[in-house]
Amino acid sequence: MTFFNIIRWIAWKDLISEMRSRENISSMFFFALIVILIFSFSFSMDQQTSHELMPGIKWVAFVFTGIIGLGKSFTAELQNDCLDNLQMNPIPRGAIYLGKLVSNLFFMLIVELILFPLFVIFFNLDVFEKIPLFVLILAAGTLGLSAVGTLFSAMTVQIRAREVMLPILLLPLIVPVMIGAVEATGSLLRGESFTFYRQWIELLLVFDLIFTIVSFWVFEFILDH
Repeated sequence: MTFFNIIRWIAWKDLISEMRSRENISSMFFFALIVILIFSFSFSMDQQTSHELMPGIKWVAFVFTGIIGLGKSFTAELQNDCLDNLQMNPIPRGAIYLGKLVSNLFFMLIVELILFPLFVIFFNLDVFEKIPLFVLILAAGTLGLSAVGTLFSAMTVQIRAREVMLPILLLPLIVPVMIGAVEATGSLLRGESFTFYRQWIELLLVFDLIFTIVSFWVFEFILDH
């Protein structure tokens, strides 16, 4: 199999598995929905206040929802010794990483795009003219979370306390993603000029590029040890 065929095969395998069980997306969706409902009923906000608080609430919900999905990314491979079979096959380890990254990114974006209209409704947001930029910020932030999270998911999959270790290791590293995504989203909601928050989007894109490349290189060592 070629390098790109391996990526496609792994991503497709995860997609078919999720279509059969619907475990990953459903758990992510209901967790994020509960977070949205709790925050929406906890604060009585006008539109200006919602523009100030919504970016942080949104990305807190998305990050912790993503951690739930990332935690299950490699857990399924432990069944029937699938992870051992992947390690024994003479295939590039980086292709395994990219295949998992694609599937994790896809699942997270699906949940986020489903939840986005709920944020608009519950927080009384007028964002329809800004949707393309919202999608750009959403995709850039989610890619950064997925790039680092996929690596740490593989690192912690065989640890007994992996549910605890994954967020402990992941959250400090994605602070730049959180800052950039929250600042860019807040500026967009406040109607500021693109030049005022372009640097935050650039920060997200640079983070995505660097950590995807680094994780790709490091993954072979992680999987073999």
